[in-house]
Amino acid sequence: MSELGNFFLFLAWLFSVYGLGVGFIAGKRTNDALALTTARATLLVFLFTTLSIASLSLLFFQSDFTNQYVWQYSNRDMEWYYRISAIWGGMDGSMLLWCFFLSISGAVVANHFFDYPRPIRQWLYAIVNSSSVFFLTIVLFFTNPFRFIKSSFVPPDGNGLNPLLQNPYMAIHPPTLYAGFTTLAIPFAFCLAALLAGERTSRWIQLSRRWTLIAWGFLTAGICLGGYWAYIELGWGGFWAWDPVENASFMPWLTATAFLHSVMVQERKDMLKIWNVCLIVLTYGLTVFGTFLTRSGIVQSVHAFASTDIGWVFLLYLGILFVGSAALIFYRRDLLRATRPLESLLSREAAFLVNNLLFLCVMFSTLWGVMFPIISEAVTGEKQAVSAPFFNAVNVPVFLALVFLMGVGPLVAWKKAQWSQLRKSFAFPLFAGFVASLLLLWAGISSYYAVVSYGLCFFVTLTIIGEFHKGTKTRGGAVEGGNLATNFMSLFRRQRKRYGAFIIHLGVVFATIGITASMAHKLEREFVLGTGESYTLGRYEITLKQVASRETKNHESLYAVLEAKDVGSDSLTVLHPELRFYKRNSETTTEVALKRGLREDLYLVLAGLDDTGAQATFKGYINPLQMWLWIGVMIMLAGTGIVIGPRTSTASEQVIEPETGVVES
Repeated sequence: MSELGNFFLFLAWLFSVYGLGVGFIAGKRTNDALALTTARATLLVFLFTTLSIASLSLLFFQSDFTNQYVWQYSNRDMEWYYRISAIWGGMDGSMLLWCFFLSISGAVVANHFFDYPRPIRQWLYAIVNSSSVFFLTIVLFFTNPFRFIKSSFVPPDGNGLNPLLQNPYMAIHPPTLYAGFTTLAIPFAFCLAALLAGERTSRWIQLSRRWTLIAWGFLTAGICLGGYWAYIELGWGGFWAWDPVENASFMPWLTATAFLHSVMVQERKDMLKIWNVCLIVLTYGLTVFGTFLTRSGIVQSVHAFASTDIGWVFLLYLGILFVGSAALIFYRRDLLRATRPLESLLSREAAFLVNNLLFLCVMFSTLWGVMFPIISEAVTGEKQAVSAPFFNAVNVPVFLALVFLMGVGPLVAWKKAQWSQLRKSFAFPLFAGFVASLLLLWAGISSYYAVVSYGLCFFVTLTIIGEFHKGTKTRGGAVEGGNLATNFMSLFRRQRKRYGAFIIHLGVVFATIGITASMAHKLEREFVLGTGESYTLGRYEITLKQVASRETKNHESLYAVLEAKDVGSDSLTVLHPELRFYKRNSETTTEVALKRGLREDLYLVLAGLDDTGAQATFKGYINPLQMWLWIGVMIMLAGTGIVIGPRTSTASEQVIEPETGVVES
């Protein structure tokens, strides 16, 4: 099976090389027949990549330890679903998974060959296959997962998957994140194809926006799943530590978000053309850079793969990518000149431009924090890292400004806003947000950033509610004789993009509240209990009932049985924090005990026993409003689904924005 999987991998690489070479010939000759051939080659890349990863899956499922990669990351004691998820537990399989998701996106684009403008499609598949060639080359020649054990002896069992990865959320987090990363290759391909073809229209923007939204949704879900895994698996009471690999997924999310906002300015006003091209190139480049960070070993992270010697390959590709894109942008600079100037600083296009600059501020400060240890070591010979306080100090104020703009930007008119209209739209929400902040100060919240964050969230929520209210009252949203629910459905049918975006913003508000509360009001304690003893943590009285051990084929466990009594309501919850020792890997992990709630999470970690074995040490956390972070992300994803959903009719997207008289499409 290893030979067959490797053969399929070679065929995928061969057809990607064909698609790249013939695709460039098709573009140079403007030959549609050759372009169609490259589209079919792209479909074959998908077919053979799928067969290759299916072969690797079968090797893991069968525990075929003649395969070196299977032996490294699997053993017979692991549950079958962890044997499958072990495919992306190491460098080799994760790169093949990357190629698989990239081939899916390429196949979808190839399947819609005749839906794209002729000049763009003649170059499109050369760019799509250029990404496939690079990553398949990495897999085939550098990180091949189909290598055999270098010995005639076949081990009876394997080393097993990293215990930290033996978690259901880690089984779905990497595929979701990779789907987002690889999907961003398609907007990049549309962009470069349009530049190579000398396309004067913004048609590539319309084609790529949907792909960017899909990628953004996958990235959002993947980042959230990674944060939730860290929350329940690492036992430190948090969900985001500004880890270098976390930041590697966060940076392209930031630039993709900026692109999705500024692209509306180009569609409406034919402005920011060079800006948008640079954003989409930077976004794709950051996905490659994140892969380099994770796999080169230059940063230390619980998420990173083992150090390898392929970092130079990624750096070479990044150099070609950025230099080639910059040269092409310079060559086509006449096509990318804006046809209209920015007419007023008091306009929606100006607000979106400021929004973009703030997103890039966060991205570059994050990039600086990631690269600082490497730079400091190169300059001084000593590696000096920056930690969460640096990122929070720099980025939190910028995030608060972004939250403010989230309420302001969509309500400001295009071209030039009138002060009278701004007063009418924002007077009440601003006043209410200010009053809410004063009430929070009066209630005893001393954190300046927390008070400002809550006040801004209240302000943004009121602006969103106001827009929904006005929308249901206008001819575009209301249905004669309809109830509120009917009017809302009509509103979404007629103005899907606009109100779907408001749903996303509402999700951001809820997530911001959850993040703010968990950072500003977290309660953390360490305590020791003997059997029958109690400890008060927040509003909970925690009593240790039992400490015991158990054993499975895969690990040994020390677990505690605790009763958490809510003093205010007398409700009782039984919790089971656990320490696991994985025999095969000789590693220990924590399994936290959680009592979740809309108000707060009670989070308990078993740290161990004392020397006598009579008392157990625990770490306890009260994380206020933590649930609202996860709820907010789900609302964001629901809004994304609304925006990218199938349109009902073209006419229904052309409606007048309430109060502004501006057509929204």
